[in-house]
Amino acid sequence: MSVTRLADISEFQANIDARAYIGGGYSCLIVRAHNGWRKDNVWPARRDYLRQYPFTTIGYYQYLASGKDSTQQAKDFIDAVGDLKNNEFVILDHEDGSGNQVPRAEAWFGVVDKHYGFPATLYSGLSFGRTNLGGWDRWRKRPRWMAAYQTVEPKDAHELWQNTDKASFPGLVGNVDGNLFHGSERDFLRVMKPGAQPISPPGPSIADLAAKTVVQNKDGHLEEFVVSGGQIWHHWQNKPNGPWGNWASLGSP
Repeated sequence: MSVTRLADISEFQANIDARAYIGGGYSCLIVRAHNGWRKDNVWPARRDYLRQYPFTTIGYYQYLASGKDSTQQAKDFIDAVGDLKNNEFVILDHEDGSGNQVPRAEAWFGVVDKHYGFPATLYSGLSFGRTNLGGWDRWRKRPRWMAAYQTVEPKDAHELWQNTDKASFPGLVGNVDGNLFHGSERDFLRVMKPGAQPISPPGPSIADLAAKTVVQNKDGHLEEFVVSGGQIWHHWQNKPNGPWGNWASLGSP
């Protein structure tokens, strides 16, 4: 079975170079949207930037703050994330609080699952999941993302393993969180968002992005051209240093 590696990032990581990340062979990513009290400082600009690139899967998560009602945090998260694309899923990061945290997690899931129509993923540390969340098997009806920085993968049931905070990925500066999934990138989407059907996005393939031509216009905005699948693909900035539009085909070379 193949193994998929991916990073997860928050406002604490410098802006990601999505082209370098994807061009290096990584098409799955997880991003924090909200810390329980507020949106990440780079949100929603980071989400909008990443949506311009052909990721197989992107997950968005909220860190659940212990000092605030979990139902309200769920509503704040939904307001921050908005509608999801076909390749996007959502995650509860629950690793804060004392005693039995199951009711708080269930309250959050009750709001978010109902809104998006599929089971959100649970993230937590190995020990916290065992002692404060009723054990990992308790959450078997939803994807489980487990943090355990050790060389041997834990035997507790999980779908995604965060095995290090010292991973290195192209397009990201310094050490970041690294994760392992047993399966392909397309399998990852199917597991983390049950019922989703992976599709190939229009435009250049991941491999083709490394071989591009960039043109700067007189007013300073950039245009990119890539030959892929027998067609010339083209997209551009709507203004200098502005956001990029979607890829469009210019036909055969």
